[in-house]
Amino acid sequence: MATPAGPRRFPPPFYAVAATLARWFVALVFGLRITGREHVPRTGGCVVASNHISAWDPPVVGFSTPREIHFMAKKELFSSWLNRRVFRGLRVFPVDRHGQDVGAIKEALRRLQRGYAIGIFFEGTRNVKGVARAQEGAAFLAQRAAVPLIPAAIWREGRRFHVAFGPPLPPPGKGREEAARTTADLEHAVKAMLPSRT
Repeated sequence: MATPAGPRRFPPPFYAVAATLARWFVALVFGLRITGREHVPRTGGCVVASNHISAWDPPVVGFSTPREIHFMAKKELFSSWLNRRVFRGLRVFPVDRHGQDVGAIKEALRRLQRGYAIGIFFEGTRNVKGVARAQEGAAFLAQRAAVPLIPAAIWREGRRFHVAFGPPLPPPGKGREEAARTTADLEHAVKAMLPSRT
C-alpha cells in the first residue's frame, strides 16, 4: 500500500539550523550547485539514492535535499553520549555494517511508512572513479514501503560540489526481478546525470 502524502513535515529547529549552516559553509568554502530539487516530493515517504564519492556526501546530499532526510550511519559513530544526541538531532540512525542489520532495515521502513525521506548510498561504499554496480538495498526499501525512488548524483568540479536530483522512479512491483530492474534503472539515471568524464 502506498504511503499517504499527509501534511508537509517541517524539520525540527536543530536540524534546520544545522542544515542551513552546513549549506552556507560548503557554498562559501568550496562552492555548491544544486539542480533538480523539484523532482523531490515535498511530502510522503521516498528513498533518495545517491552515488558515493567522499565522506562529505551525507551532509552535502542531505542539506541539498529540499526536505528533512534521514540517513543510516555505522553504529560506531554512536559510541558517545554527545554523538548520539547530535546524530539523532540530525535524523541519523545506527546500522551494523558487519552483517545484515534487520533492526536498521525495519527502522528505515517505519520511517518511510510515517512519511519521511530516507537517504541511501546505493553502491555500498565510496567510489571516486565513477559509479560502481548498484546494490539492491534502495530498491528493496522502495519496494517494501511502496514509495518512489529518487535518483541523486554528487560530483566535484575542482573544489565545487554539484548535486543533481532526477525524476522519481516508481516503486518496484513484487519480486526480485522487479527490484533488480529498478536498481538497473537507478544506476542508469545517476550515471546520466554525472559529467561524462566521471
